[in-house]
Amino acid sequence: MLSATSEYALRALTRLARLSPGQVLLGRQLAQTTGIPPKYLSKIMLSLRHAGLVVATRGTGGGYTLLRPPDAIHLIDVVQVFDGRIGWPHCLLRADRECSDKNSCAAHAHWAKVGRGYLDFLENTTVSDLSGASAHHARRGARKHS
Repeated sequence: MLSATSEYALRALTRLARLSPGQVLLGRQLAQTTGIPPKYLSKIMLSLRHAGLVVATRGTGGGYTLLRPPDAIHLIDVVQVFDGRIGWPHCLLRADRECSDKNSCAAHAHWAKVGRGYLDFLENTTVSDLSGASAHHARRGARKHS
């Protein structure tokens, strides 16, 4: 359902979401920890920067970090950067046609439920939800106070 680029972008963002406030991650470290080819990651991060989701700082102490809190970045915000408008424009059984209530195929009713569930997941799930960032930061805070 998601393009490989969207999957890689979500993988990178969920890794960045686990950083402590003020911490940055070098591109090569991000590529290594996520398994994303470095040149491909560089292009993805540029798109995410243009979309206002990450900050890239050059020089000593530079790297990538999230521009917004991870719980304020919904998956749909990321996926639309790479995959465009989210929807189910093609019929499951007739790929060359748009599937709608007026022009439906035998799978339309069931396929529409899948589409609604998918869209609901993208709209209501945040990078924080996928990263476990709040749990990660809670564990770090607990260690500091021990």
